Amino acid sequence: MSITLEVRLENLTEPIGYLTAGDDKATSFSYLDSYLALSNSIPLSIALPLTPIPFNDVETRTFFDNLLPENNQLQQTMDRENLSRDDIVGLLFHLGSDCPGAISCIPLGEAPIKVPGDLNADYDELIENDLTEIVRRLADREPLPNKFRDQSPIAGVQRKIAITVLANGGFGLPKPGLRVPTTHILKVPRRGKGREARLETAAAQLGQACGLMVAQPQVIQIGDVEALLIPRFDRRVFSGRVARVHQEDFAQALGLPASFKYQRYGKDGRRFDAIAIAELLNKTVEPAVAIDEFLRSTVFNLAIGNTDNHAKNHALIYDLGTAPRLAPLYDLLPVRLDPDVRPDLSFNIGAASQLNDIDIDAFVSFLSSFGLSKNAIRRFISDSIVPMLKTLDQASIGLTSEGLKDFDDLIGRELSQLIKAIHVDFPTRDRDHYESRGGGWKMSS
Repeated sequence: MSITLEVRLENLTEPIGYLTAGDDKATSFSYLDSYLALSNSIPLSIALPLTPIPFNDVETRTFFDNLLPENNQLQQTMDRENLSRDDIVGLLFHLGSDCPGAISCIPLGEAPIKVPGDLNADYDELIENDLTEIVRRLADREPLPNKFRDQSPIAGVQRKIAITVLANGGFGLPKPGLRVPTTHILKVPRRGKGREARLETAAAQLGQACGLMVAQPQVIQIGDVEALLIPRFDRRVFSGRVARVHQEDFAQALGLPASFKYQRYGKDGRRFDAIAIAELLNKTVEPAVAIDEFLRSTVFNLAIGNTDNHAKNHALIYDLGTAPRLAPLYDLLPVRLDPDVRPDLSFNIGAASQLNDIDIDAFVSFLSSFGLSKNAIRRFISDSIVPMLKTLDQASIGLTSEGLKDFDDLIGRELSQLIKAIHVDFPTRDRDHYESRGGGWKMSS
């Protein structure tokens, strides 16, 4: 049986296109002519540019598969409706009202599901006991009571719940039956692992100190649990109203399935690598700004021991017209503190696929992939990278007093090895030696 769904964006009263599956389950997507005629129309994705020509099964399936939830809703729907995992449109028929962000995929003729929220009318404020119970259950890996069950796409992933910070500073959930936006994500580490929240907050604060765009989380104490309150960069609050802003992660923008989020899992022509990233950033509203920000964030991640900056941990946001800009950094975590984390990079630095392969030749090759000449590379290292690394060295001085001495020691090691690898020279603060299992860095002579 063929199925056609309307594809909608929150801020529009009419659909922007149709998603279809034929009897053979082959999918296609096409924009409506009326949407293409709008002066302010934006693409669903860089991988699905504005065109009257329908997109084929591979192009369509890759993007819309990324909209399916990662939680148990998916398996429950497959079991209940007797649907297979590759029946993307059939699954979205039942789950498409809860797609991430501003997108919804709904049956033909249904009223718009996603609408802006009124902070004064569309949310139920959580009393302190209810908030404490939610956080306790998430920390202990217990299911939430039905009245607090989060139907958003983040539910069930890393012990998170989507919430809204109300005008009075309290926390609220959308009223039952409403698909109004939330403003924050409350991430709750496993009980006894509250340090994870402090590490993520510290990493974000360091990124901000280094001049990077960062979605800045905040550690909050709820009951006896340390939780992380993270602002959603794809939300806008104005005059008591909350609206969603369209965004997509790099995997979606590059037309890659989620399983290809690391370069090592990709294939020729479909891979999260420097060349693909450079081509993507050149399609943003300000390519030079996006490339500079991405390259600095890449070096920053290396310096704080975060090698998990994969394709789904970078995003584009469509809030400046018809072309996207680079979204703020999120999910910053020094994964190298875990001794079991391998030294594999999310994407190669030149020919280097592991930390211990990075040297000056690999670094120059990587920067060259983004169109930087030899002179531009020298200026970028001296005028951008060195000042940023010096700032990081000093900004991390307070980590020890926050109970994160090992993070400071890790930064000291990574900084020392990074500045040697890229042939720069400046003194760093004295720290204790940090040693863990796993690979190190390659130092060229």
